Amino acid sequence: MKRTLPTLPLGMANFQLLREDKSVYVDKTHLLQKIVTEGRWYFLSRPRRFGKSLTISTLEAMFQGKTELFSGLAAESWVSQQNKQITPIFSLDFSKFDSNGSAQSLNNWLNRKALAFAHEYHVAACAEASCSETLDTVFERVAQSQGPITLLIDEYDSPILDNVFNANKAHAFRTLLRSFYKVIKGSGKQLSFVFITGVSKFTKTGIFSALNNLNDISMNQAYGALTGYTQAELEKYFLPFLEKAITQKVMPDKASLLQKIRNYYDGFSFDGFTKVYNPFSILNFFDKYTFDNFWYEYGSMTAIENYFKDHNIQSPEKYHLVHVDSEMIAPRELEETTPESFLFQAGYLTIAQRKENELILDYPNQEVFNALSKMFLHKIYQIPSYNELGKKIWEAVHLGDLERIAQEYNVALASPPYHDFLEKKASSNHDQTQSTRCDESFYRALLLMLLRGCGIQGHGEVPTCRGRSDVLVECAERILLIEFKLAKSEKEIAKKRREGEEQILNSDYLAPYATQTIPVRYGVFVVNTEKRQVFL
Repeated sequence: MKRTLPTLPLGMANFQLLREDKSVYVDKTHLLQKIVTEGRWYFLSRPRRFGKSLTISTLEAMFQGKTELFSGLAAESWVSQQNKQITPIFSLDFSKFDSNGSAQSLNNWLNRKALAFAHEYHVAACAEASCSETLDTVFERVAQSQGPITLLIDEYDSPILDNVFNANKAHAFRTLLRSFYKVIKGSGKQLSFVFITGVSKFTKTGIFSALNNLNDISMNQAYGALTGYTQAELEKYFLPFLEKAITQKVMPDKASLLQKIRNYYDGFSFDGFTKVYNPFSILNFFDKYTFDNFWYEYGSMTAIENYFKDHNIQSPEKYHLVHVDSEMIAPRELEETTPESFLFQAGYLTIAQRKENELILDYPNQEVFNALSKMFLHKIYQIPSYNELGKKIWEAVHLGDLERIAQEYNVALASPPYHDFLEKKASSNHDQTQSTRCDESFYRALLLMLLRGCGIQGHGEVPTCRGRSDVLVECAERILLIEFKLAKSEKEIAKKRREGEEQILNSDYLAPYATQTIPVRYGVFVVNTEKRQVFL
């Protein structure tokens, strides 16, 4: 008899619908029970598509005492008790507000939400000019009539993030929200529980200055697995899907399948200790059984594209294993945020290691870094028809054809605007800048992005006992090692090629692969900086 797989909750963030549909639910209610029993005021930041909305929806169902939805879950007993003492719940999802509107439209939207809450609990109220005044009145009257209120706010920063490159509009939203959150703090006696989520930590909205009693659990080790799937959860809840992947020949056996899934989608860590999978990517993988960049393909990259352009960031390579102070991710405005902090909060960097007051950040997995590389190729370097170019590079790598790789690399080199080949440096008077040709790192980074953009794992500056090789490519059929050298003119090409070959041999770059049973090939890519071309 053919086994029917459970339903995958693709795009489903409503806990009640998910449970009624008998979809796969990775039980996080033991952590949510810990939260509701040990404190009152919480804040959680997580990147987009990481389960924040489902967390809010689950909390709402818990406080509503919907016992039938929690059958077999860790918090079943707590919810059963809560059913006897239902409290009023005010839930807001700022992602549902149309951020194309004005600050006045946000004020009107919040007014309508507050009045709907008053109507639900049979309390008389009317809209004031300010949504803060309306909310203040409604909270006071509902609490007097029904008892203390549970307040759940999802994506609090959505109106600001959606307008982060529109300074005037973002400022207007901040001003409105600052007064809104001050009312929430002033309503402390009327609120029994508060849980707020967002992507970023913005101070000027008032959430961290006005609500200074919020317990930020974003990096708390106790809640490192609150969103996302751990390795144990993946193997427990998705076992039938893993088995189906084997029968469909996605990978030959379970061990190799789990390893590839881990390489593609695991590695996110918000506390420096717990590693989790991105749930959106995992659900899409088990729906389609293909290794793809789901998180990137189904999300907007506009903000990060604009940020990289505004900050003149030419390569994602420089953020591998970057060391930062733990204060780097303290609450601040986007205008004051470092690239490392921005990438961390957006989910493109994660905590690879945590040492007292120092964090080591890195890209979590292959999906994220491949996606970021593709974004650079399309949006920053403006390389047209990359998909076609990527196929040619992929074929050349798997054939071990260094000449063809160099040929396709030259196609890519012809595309970026001229100014991308100039590196700006401050002059002695600090008022002007002088431009110099990009160094080897620029050309190496572009090759690595081309490789990763077509799904090939290339590694930059790979250490050996006597130096660092520029680019290493490992695939099932062979190993390729490429060294970069720059030539100022055509006359220097032969000389630089010899220097590169001598460096590879004298520094024993090939020694670690001497026992490999697959072929190893090396070559020197000499870049003529005048012609912007590479010669092998």
